[in-house]
Amino acid sequence: MRPVPEAAELARQRQRLAPVGSSERKAAGIAAVLLDGARTHRAARRLLDQHRIPAELRAAVLRLLDELATPHPTEPDTEPASP
Repeated sequence: MRPVPEAAELARQRQRLAPVGSSERKAAGIAAVLLDGARTHRAARRLLDQHRIPAELRAAVLRLLDELATPHPTEPDTEPASP
């Protein structure tokens, strides 16, 4: 699992690169704020549940949170393996 601060930074990068006004940009911005305010990926999802967000945008944020939690196959896994 990718560390939460790293995931938050990736969300901010996606927000900067997404077209202005797009749902992708909005979802990335929301994901960045959630990740900045949470200690774990699960906590970020719980924070999302505390806010009223349109269903389509909520789904996009959830997909992005899932994607950001998982390291890319070419990235080393930063968490130690379980015994």
